[in-house]
Amino acid sequence: MNEGFMSVVTMLNATVLLLLLISFVFIWLYVAKKQKLIRYVGESKQKKKKKRSLKEKLWEPVLKGSHYVGPTAVKYPLFVNKERDEKQLTYAGHPMRLTLEGFYGMRYLLGFGSLLVFWIYNMMGMPFGLILMLLMPIAGFLFPNIWIRLRAKERQEIISATMPDFMDTVSISLRAGASLDGALRQVSERMDGPLSEEISRFTRETSLGVPRKTAFGQLLERNTSKELESLVTSLVQGEELGVPISQTFNVQASDLRHTRGFKAKEKAAKASPQITLVTTFLVAPSVLLLVVGLMVLNLIYNPGAFGLDIFFGS
Repeated sequence: MNEGFMSVVTMLNATVLLLLLISFVFIWLYVAKKQKLIRYVGESKQKKKKKRSLKEKLWEPVLKGSHYVGPTAVKYPLFVNKERDEKQLTYAGHPMRLTLEGFYGMRYLLGFGSLLVFWIYNMMGMPFGLILMLLMPIAGFLFPNIWIRLRAKERQEIISATMPDFMDTVSISLRAGASLDGALRQVSERMDGPLSEEISRFTRETSLGVPRKTAFGQLLERNTSKELESLVTSLVQGEELGVPISQTFNVQASDLRHTRGFKAKEKAAKASPQITLVTTFLVAPSVLLLVVGLMVLNLIYNPGAFGLDIFFGS
């Protein structure tokens, strides 16, 4: 009886902890995303040499292993869509110089690595060993896809958020007499972030002889930002119609600033319901499950405390 009671309590505690963990992960992702956008928008535009972060150092062995396993993963693909995955990597800016081959290698590495780790965990007789041995390899195999999609979405949002400041600075350079290519090159060298990386690549392509219209098209193929697409479309049309480029940048910056304000208000309005949903469907049920579950277990295994011996026996 005591062993059964302890097993039920262990399962109950594990369920509650899992629900709480999921809720905290959702809240942490929301706060981290918000703070990163604020940092990119409000930080100094002067580019600084940065030391490798702790996260990059921790990821380095995984990346090395991924590139080592990559050729095998490409040779024996599992649930892959090369065109879609290549696009997602491009939209994410190939984080940490991750190639498509390395990306597939990461899926193999995390999937089979998790299987090995939790097989050993299960052989040691640890709790929930069999369940974890079945679930964690699937999670490890799918994690790179989820991670790269989140990185791609975050990168495009940062590009959209930094567009107004970028265009204001370029507009000032143009009014000072700089050419479009010169202004873009100068501003991209002084700014930091994914938008600067994309504009720098654009200026390198045009300096190597790629037609500007073609370079603009390639820029749009690498990104999904609606704000960037709007700017490129306006520049192409303005160039064809003879509209002053500085005026185009000025008008676009003003419009995007208003749009960014509306989007910020919209996201702020949506944030509260999202947190409420997490609290309502994850935190509150887990706490309620813990309280009610312990009461029911106490009622079953200690009915004398409630005067119910007649129903449950002595």
